Amino acid sequence: MLALVGLCQTAIPAPAAPTTANTGGTGLLQVPSARLAAPDTLAAGHTWTPLHRHDFLTLQALPGVEATMRRTTTTGTGVPPSDGLDLKLRLLREDADQPELSIGVRGLFRSGGQAAQYLVMSRRWFDTDWTLGFGWGRFAQDGAFGLPVALIGGVEIGTPIDGLSLKIDHTGDLYRAERAANPRLSRPFPVNAGLAWRPLSWLELGAGIERGDTAMLSAVVTLGARALDEAVSGEPSDKAGSGATTTPLGPRPARSSARAAERSIQAVARSQGFAVRAVTIDDIEATAWLDAVPDGPPARAVGRLALIMARRAPAEVERLTVVLGPAELNGTAVSLARTDLERASRHAGSPSEIWRTTELRPAALLEAPPRRAGESWTYRVTPRLEIDPAGRSGSRAYRAALDASVVGGLAGGLVTGGGLRFNLDDNLASRLGERDQRLPVVRSDLARYADGVSVTADHLYTAWLWTPFPDWHVRAEIGHLDEMFGGWEGEVLYRPFGARWAVGLDADWVSKRVPGNLIHFEDQDYASTLASFHYESGDGLTHGTLRAGRYLAGDIGATLELSRTFGNGVSIAAHATVTNAGAESLDQGISLRIPLGPIPAIRRVLAPEFAVRTLGRDAGQRVDQPLRLYDVTGRSSVGRVIGGWDHLLD
Repeated sequence: MLALVGLCQTAIPAPAAPTTANTGGTGLLQVPSARLAAPDTLAAGHTWTPLHRHDFLTLQALPGVEATMRRTTTTGTGVPPSDGLDLKLRLLREDADQPELSIGVRGLFRSGGQAAQYLVMSRRWFDTDWTLGFGWGRFAQDGAFGLPVALIGGVEIGTPIDGLSLKIDHTGDLYRAERAANPRLSRPFPVNAGLAWRPLSWLELGAGIERGDTAMLSAVVTLGARALDEAVSGEPSDKAGSGATTTPLGPRPARSSARAAERSIQAVARSQGFAVRAVTIDDIEATAWLDAVPDGPPARAVGRLALIMARRAPAEVERLTVVLGPAELNGTAVSLARTDLERASRHAGSPSEIWRTTELRPAALLEAPPRRAGESWTYRVTPRLEIDPAGRSGSRAYRAALDASVVGGLAGGLVTGGGLRFNLDDNLASRLGERDQRLPVVRSDLARYADGVSVTADHLYTAWLWTPFPDWHVRAEIGHLDEMFGGWEGEVLYRPFGARWAVGLDADWVSKRVPGNLIHFEDQDYASTLASFHYESGDGLTHGTLRAGRYLAGDIGATLELSRTFGNGVSIAAHATVTNAGAESLDQGISLRIPLGPIPAIRRVLAPEFAVRTLGRDAGQRVDQPLRLYDVTGRSSVGRVIGGWDHLLD
């Protein structure tokens, strides 16, 4: 280890993208490295050996946190399949004076015999990348002198062939559980060797020899922020924010009355898909109230609405204001200087120059116009595929459905929403297996709501939104809250204007719905109460949430959620819940949502979602309600406006 530290004074070359370990996450073969992938990276892969099969999804949502959802199947030993959540945290970033240092755990809540912990450092030296550290748990089964810790490490060596590297590692894993179940297995050789090859930027292939006599093959597909943006838009993501698609503004209207301009701006905005509640023109300021912020950076919506106003507002108007978010929830008012926007449209300015004269204000400082009932409706169609790699029975379970939903505003802060779920296909009845008899039935009977029910009301509710005091938001709701539960829900959120954090509290009192029935409920009632703490990154695109409290089964626990939204509305999310019902009831998942089509009108309503998550659990469950205060206010948050400002002229 001292030799590795001594390399810290060596100049480090330009870093290569880290490769993937057998069980997911960045690393060598069986040993994880201290490296992390680039932020906003999603990797899905499979590793095959005659003894083990590893399926995994790795999410790099934050610069210093790596999360992997993994399923390991052991063959020929009788050892049951296991799935778990692996985490890695970077403690130090490599520079000229120090190596990269990370700490991690494999099998955070439940391990299935794969539990391991490690502290490793990695250091580049010319075309090699060295890793050395300490391992516990499975990594330390041959710990020296009987100690529960062992040295682990290895090296990755670049080759003259572009994208090809050689990997060698050493681990203390003796495969004790597998050898106990199958005495024919020999004691493994502690050194593994293999090759990793990237023929394409998004594809990694691997092959090697492990345990001294076992072949290994792997394949990993990786999507980063740039690839996700280009996949949706069909254009290189480095064009974002250039303003190349903005048509130059012509002369200001010579003769235009305020009332006529208001009607014209609102009509054009709505024809382009913007849910504009009202437009007002008062002396030198024109204001558009945008209740529903479209997918993607809110600055993009601000820019497009500001251009619509600039082309039609009377000549004396100098300030263009777009109010983001429902007026009942006190969103963000963004005011631009009209002259700066005109210069930028002629390529004589930029978003950064417009920012110098831009003003952000709480929407509560402006007098909101009344909402006309039924005037604004938002539609969404979501093809959905959910896969549980292990299920409760240890077999892969899946469900495919199509959701169609609509949300509309009523007068006085009331909002109503409804949705239909078309069940397309599933194998839940044969794959969910036996439930935990210690808990009440919450979602372990999920198959009842999918099999034989071709169409059901996914939700049908009425909610009241209110901001009684500055920065305090309230929601009260009644109706069918998701496909399995109906009742009432209340929520309070404190989100200071301009702050990156927020705290909230929500409570439910619900009953189980009869499958396929819009009226009748089953006898048992359920209740939950959860407190939450939310935090967003400086650009407002990465969010973390910690929830804690009582879940629907009466169990007490906590949920950690991470999500990342990209410039074209693509979003990745991960969650993990653990409660006092036991580690075997862990609820976890990773989801990817991709708006389809380059046409904005299509992208706003069609957004397929793919999720790898646990299905049919009773522990750690809450109502799956689509109208959450943090999500609604987050679309118009100051952080998201600032973070996506480069997209103002897209």
